[in-house]
Amino acid sequence: MPVLENQTKKQSYSAVLIHPGISGGRCSGILYLSREGVFFQSEEINHSLNLRDLNIRAGGAGNRFIFFTDKNHQEITVYTSDKQVLKDPVITTNPNFQKDIVSAKKLLNKLLLGSLTLVAIIVAIIGGLYLVKDRMVEGLAKQVPVSWEKEAGDKLFTALSLQYKIIKNDSLKKEFLTVAAPLFKQVEKEGYKIDLYFVDDPTINAFALPGGKVVVQTGLIKNAKSWEEVMGVLGHELAHVTRRHHIRSVINNIGIFTILAATLGDVSALAGTFANLGGDLASLANSRSFENEADESGLDMLISAKMNPQGLISFFETLKKEQQTELNKKVEEKVDLSFLSTHPNTQDRIEHLKQKIKNIHQTYIPLPANFNAFKEALLNVN
Repeated sequence: MPVLENQTKKQSYSAVLIHPGISGGRCSGILYLSREGVFFQSEEINHSLNLRDLNIRAGGAGNRFIFFTDKNHQEITVYTSDKQVLKDPVITTNPNFQKDIVSAKKLLNKLLLGSLTLVAIIVAIIGGLYLVKDRMVEGLAKQVPVSWEKEAGDKLFTALSLQYKIIKNDSLKKEFLTVAAPLFKQVEKEGYKIDLYFVDDPTINAFALPGGKVVVQTGLIKNAKSWEEVMGVLGHELAHVTRRHHIRSVINNIGIFTILAATLGDVSALAGTFANLGGDLASLANSRSFENEADESGLDMLISAKMNPQGLISFFETLKKEQQTELNKKVEEKVDLSFLSTHPNTQDRIEHLKQKIKNIHQTYIPLPANFNAFKEALLNVN
């Protein structure tokens, strides 16, 4: 058996020798090619194959290996996973191996094509899942029991109550509930029980928590001009509850494969996720699509309650004026700032709602004319 001399200067390839004369029948080492033959070298054995008696082919699992076999001794083979060996000038310049090289490359290309096809299929499946993700999330949210929502909303309210001063006045609360009753009934049809709170906070807003807790901030009452405006805001906020935006945000964040597993299995698989919710919900901002959806669903609830939806539009116009006093007008004129917020551009919302109600012809129930008296009483509660 020849000893390799000066072979380390040639291109080398990691390889395995299959030989009946060695322990275990195979060993790992280095493969070299030269015009004298194919040489295998390891600590255990050196072996050579004559080029005249050499057969080259692709094979093994998935045709991932290049085999060099002695035609006269089929039981002796050297193989490597390094495809660069097919570009080695020792065999590419030898006309006896051209057919073997072409055949081996065809098999390798089939492997590559198969791998690329598999990757493309996987990418298509994952991409398809993301295309239907919103539908899966919405479907799962509808299956979540209201009791889970209420528990999460109660935990969140407990956390928020540490930040707000809650105004307790039963007579004002009763008056508000009387005015809002037709609207709240639309929500109660969905299985929610409304629980109303006033908080001393200058923010021009109100919000509804999962499960039905409604929080009205004094800033909203102070800046609103009528009951219709306040009810318009509540319609929007309650739509976040009935459209289950809080729940959909939570589910949306748990990962596409968990969503798929829950969709194919049982929503109870999400119980652990909701059991640990509470203050975490406060960090989940509604997306612009959710805000647009809440505008439309809130509008529908107002109409079903026979409350004039112009109040919502009127409030948005008030809100727009308030925003303009806070923004640098020069910057606002040069740059569209709507992307800076999760809320859509206020003017866009106004125009969209106007288009929605333009062709709606309905008689609305007039709300009490005592809003200013209610406002003064609430803002002066000790």
